[in-house]
Amino acid sequence: MTALRGKYASQFNKNFPNDGKNAFPIELVEQEAARNLVGVTPMQFERGLALLYTSTNKFMPSFADFRAMCIGEDWWNAQKAWIKACEYTKIVKPKPVELPDGALQYRDITTLAKFALDQVMIFINDGEMYRAKDEFVRLYEAYIMEAQIKGRKQEWYQEKPSLTWNEEEKKHVPVSNEEAQKHLEEFKKKLNVKNRNVAQPQKLKATVNPKSVESTWPDPFDNPQGYLQTCAVDGIDVDPKIQRQFGGAA
Repeated sequence: MTALRGKYASQFNKNFPNDGKNAFPIELVEQEAARNLVGVTPMQFERGLALLYTSTNKFMPSFADFRAMCIGEDWWNAQKAWIKACEYTKIVKPKPVELPDGALQYRDITTLAKFALDQVMIFINDGEMYRAKDEFVRLYEAYIMEAQIKGRKQEWYQEKPSLTWNEEEKKHVPVSNEEAQKHLEEFKKKLNVKNRNVAQPQKLKATVNPKSVESTWPDPFDNPQGYLQTCAVDGIDVDPKIQRQFGGAA
């Protein structure tokens, strides 16, 4: 705050007057500046001050601009992240960069930018680029604010290793003409139904039940009296005419 008031005194007093109808209390200015510096580390703040003092810009930066000066290249801003994300979608096969220690690292897009890009790919695939950009900027700014508050550093998104195969296994080794003819004849035999060994289906035999089913009812012609008695026990009414024919009492 002191640096801004000292270097850009006239502009600062014009934007935040101490008196008059448009007076802006210095306490509110300090609170707004503090809110814009949330998540900025002391080292980043010192860098921002250094850039502010050495800047040749005649116009006073806003609090958001000063925050960007503090963060510097530690984090991409939303606009740069969107440009890098669009470039990343055009990369067919990302190539890693060799570091001084010999290690390989991908540096095409950051982790936060890739995460925000994945969530707006549905709009990009549908051709809604303006909507995709607006949503990307909104998400990225929210993610970067949360990451800075937690003290995290910007990280490069690392591509997942692709599946590899043995170069010798993918080479085609042709067979001789004699061996090819042999395989062809064997294949023809399999197609020929007459020469194919077809398993005979299982034959099913009927099983005769040795025990005959005996009727519990007496035959009315062979044993009329037994038939009438059984009917009487079961409560079945027999026609009087049939009873007389069977010799029973009507």
